[in-house]
Amino acid sequence: MFRLLILGVLSCTVAVAEPAQARDLKTFYLRTCATCHGVDGSGRAPDGKRLFGRNLADAKWQAKQKDSVLVKIIFLGKGSMPGFRGQLSEDACRQIVSDILRPMAAKK
Repeated sequence: MFRLLILGVLSCTVAVAEPAQARDLKTFYLRTCATCHGVDGSGRAPDGKRLFGRNLADAKWQAKQKDSVLVKIIFLGKGSMPGFRGQLSEDACRQIVSDILRPMAAKK
């Protein structure tokens, strides 16, 4: 009985402690960010229209943005956009910028 209790506690701890960066960041974007920014980054998703979601796929806008600023916005939030400090590490935020956001502008 005691072993089962310990195993149960350990499995719960592992499930809760799993860092977001261990998950697929593309899935994180699709589940969390796309509700405002859209799957394509256009900002035309229903919540994006209501909350004035930034068009992340705009090449001219992206060219003016430093990666470090975008990472900070993802991590801490800005305006109506929440920060994801509790879900993502700064490294994961950097990876979202380089692997998901930057390629959006190249597709337009």
